Amino acid sequence: MARKNWKNSDGLLRVFAYGSVVSTYILIVIGGYVTTSNSGLGCGESWPLCEGAVFPSLNRPELVIELSHRLFNFVVGVFVLGTAVVAWTGYRKASNIVLLSTTSLVALIAQVMLGMVTVTTSLNPVVSDAHLALASAILAMVLIDIASAKPFKNKSPGSTKVQRFHGWQSPVLRSSSTPSSACSRILP
Repeated sequence: MARKNWKNSDGLLRVFAYGSVVSTYILIVIGGYVTTSNSGLGCGESWPLCEGAVFPSLNRPELVIELSHRLFNFVVGVFVLGTAVVAWTGYRKASNIVLLSTTSLVALIAQVMLGMVTVTTSLNPVVSDAHLALASAILAMVLIDIASAKPFKNKSPGSTKVQRFHGWQSPVLRSSSTPSSACSRILP
């Protein structure tokens, strides 16, 4: 369902989509380290500034850890925004790609706001848990976005046709007539 000149758009979509997955996962790991190292208030309760400054003095480890979490979010933002822009401009007819990319971007904006609330409420446990839950949901969305954009080869004997994964149905199941024939293609 991609536009006819798909080669350029597909490569760009893959770069941004895979970048979204990898950077989102890394950001979640950094966020876990912020939590386990008790660095969540390393920048104080000021947000978006860190200790009231754009470029704070990097003299405390907890400040560096918290600031790295905040700054790495820009990397995630570039990839998620890039995926959405490529989807909007090159994949308008692939509604699943546009929907997931747009939802990921909106969720990331909500996540940033939730991060602000987490800091300004002195790491309220309920808000902190919601922050982690939304991060996990964003990771799931960008993973599903890759699955819906990635071309799959049809596993039918003698077929070299490339199919796109649309919706939740497996490409193996799509090319099968019965569930048992699908299982025989998955299991050795």
